Formats: sequence, structure tokens, C-alpha cells
Amino acid sequence: MQNAPEESGVYGLALPGKWVYIGHSFNIRRALLDYLSGQKPYVLQWQPRLFTFELMPYQARLVRQKELVAQYHPVCNRKTQSLVRS
Repeated sequence: MQNAPEESGVYGLALPGKWVYIGHSFNIRRALLDYLSGQKPYVLQWQPRLFTFELMPYQARLVRQKELVAQYHPVCNRKTQSLVRS
């Protein structure tokens, strides 16, 4: 948790060999705390063990998140995209 910055960027939660979720936030640490507190149970059910991030401003992070989701196909991004379309 200490390594998660309180800054803007994209972040990824994963298991070895599988991306669980790729998101973006103005505060990466806050986003991670939200997951750990159970606010997004569809991500926690996968029990991600790995965390990574890239710092960047708002406009860049929107583009970067879309690129990473298209490249890695995280399982929970598919879930959240279907919820948005409903």
C-alpha cells in the first residue's frame, strides 16, 4: 500500500498470467483502498496479488487505460463495460 501514490494515473491489478482489472484515477492509492475495502467485489473475487501503475495527467490516463484494456483484456473490465452498456 505504501508504494501506491496519491497521484493521477493508470493502475492494474493482476494474478500471475492474468490481468484482473485496469483502471484510472486521480488518486491511485484511494482507488486501491476502495478495492481492498470491498467497494468493488467483482474485482476482489479474483483475489489479485499484483499491482502496478503509471503516473500521468487526466487526459493521458484516459487514452492509456483504453490502450491497456484493449491489449490485455482484463477479466473485470469486461464485467464493468457490460454494466455500463446495460
